[in-house]
Amino acid sequence: MCLTHYCRKTTMKTSNVSRAEQASTVNLLTFNSIKPFDGVISDFEKQLGRFDQNQALSSPTGFQDYVKRVEGPSGFMIMDMFEMDRIPALASSSTRVRQYLVGNPLIASKMALHDTLAALYAPIRVLIYTREGRTCISYDQPSTTFGRLASNDIRQMAKDDDQRFEALAQKSLIP
Repeated sequence: MCLTHYCRKTTMKTSNVSRAEQASTVNLLTFNSIKPFDGVISDFEKQLGRFDQNQALSSPTGFQDYVKRVEGPSGFMIMDMFEMDRIPALASSSTRVRQYLVGNPLIASKMALHDTLAALYAPIRVLIYTREGRTCISYDQPSTTFGRLASNDIRQMAKDDDQRFEALAQKSLIP
């Protein structure tokens, strides 16, 4: 199903392979502050747990208990992190950049029960970087990212995530 105000859908079929294209509007949210980069990183990470897939899958108390035990106060966890400013092209600049994959596997799996494509958009990518003397946090708004899927249940979970991601960004940037 395609919401007409969000996307345009085209289908092309050649031989035994078909292709569908769906365009949609996704809102990129950016928050910024004068707070130094290292302080933002520290406060951001304090609100998040750290997910370890091997530990989660081998947990004697089960996957769900493991996730509940390691999720941070925000309800999310760091699934992975990339220090982008260590890449040679950025390493020579004064820009600081770190990308996080942030989410909660329990929320993502609930979404995927409604539409498998939800797994394509979870976890959410969050970029923390410096620009013009300020520290910025940018991410695609969950309700617009998951909004292209034809499930009211997914859209409601994504709207809940909107509020939690915004609170995460705001708390991280407060000096």
